[in-house]
Amino acid sequence: MSDVSAVAPPPEAGRWREPPEPRAVLRAAGVAPSEALNAAHLHDLSRSHALTLAQLPDGSAYVVKRVSRDAHDAGRSLAAELYAYRVASWRADFAAVLPTAVHVDERRQVLALVAAPPEQLFYAQYLSPGFPGRELGAALGRALAAVHTATTGIPLLTVAACGVVALPDTPEEHRRIGGESEAARTVANAVIADAELAEALRRTAAALVPACLIHADVKWDNVVMDPGPPARVLLFDWELSGRGDPAWDLGSAVADSVSLTARLSGASALDSDPVQWLDPTLTALLAAYGDACELAGSSAFAERVTGCWVARSVHLALECAVSLEDPDHAAVREVLEVARRLASRHEAVATAVRSALGARA
Repeated sequence: MSDVSAVAPPPEAGRWREPPEPRAVLRAAGVAPSEALNAAHLHDLSRSHALTLAQLPDGSAYVVKRVSRDAHDAGRSLAAELYAYRVASWRADFAAVLPTAVHVDERRQVLALVAAPPEQLFYAQYLSPGFPGRELGAALGRALAAVHTATTGIPLLTVAACGVVALPDTPEEHRRIGGESEAARTVANAVIADAELAEALRRTAAALVPACLIHADVKWDNVVMDPGPPARVLLFDWELSGRGDPAWDLGSAVADSVSLTARLSGASALDSDPVQWLDPTLTALLAAYGDACELAGSSAFAERVTGCWVARSVHLALECAVSLEDPDHAAVREVLEVARRLASRHEAVATAVRSALGARA
């Protein structure tokens, strides 16, 4: 989950309460007899929130997500994620692209899901030659289209976290960037000082058109990948989700794929012309989305996807700075270089995105 936003949210109301233990959550979910749950192996995978993998003797596995004390004190909650699963409980087309929930407790802020096979997660696949490939790219495009189509026009209680677009005009004291990370602050100030990047963020902020539920943190390490055939993906970690512009999710998917190359091999490994970054994988992703979602059928949408691609690249550079605690790390520099190149060729890239989506001129 990304902990980078331009504007700090208000603190979560109420005092923190100790959440129920993972075995108690799974017992309430009724997934197995008590003796099987007592024999389960529990693995702590916590980062910002309390995350536990429970492996049962019969080979089944579940993930239990709860609010940690530190996350609560930082003003964070699982409200948006839990609401997404509530929506999925009455929208089967949306539920089809989420992991299976076995327990959703909005009052206690607890979520339990069927765990994905380890081989279908990012860290088992991202170094494979040709990752992610056309089939998975198209599957992600279809999944995003399903989310956006299924949730257009329904009531949504939360607003998606896309705050990085407001970065140039947000006073430093109101930013929330990686828990007050000094490295991220340095990178944020460099972005603001870059006239072209700052203008690109302002232009995107002004253009966003909230229309449906968006994930808001689309990247391959938040995706379960079943290579099939047919290839199929599920989206997890909905903590930042809410009402937003579907172009943000699509731009984020493209940005993560390109930035992965930049992080692993450097921006020099990319073609000098950003238009050429729309390789067969990304073209398949955009085409599959365009085929399945009417929201993609305009020139303006392609413009917004391109702007979100730039903004999300800036966001990913800030994430790198937070995780590496180094504003001058090669990964940070390379992803920012991606954002700069995109911003400098916005119109040409938008034309290529429009073509891949099959949008009207």
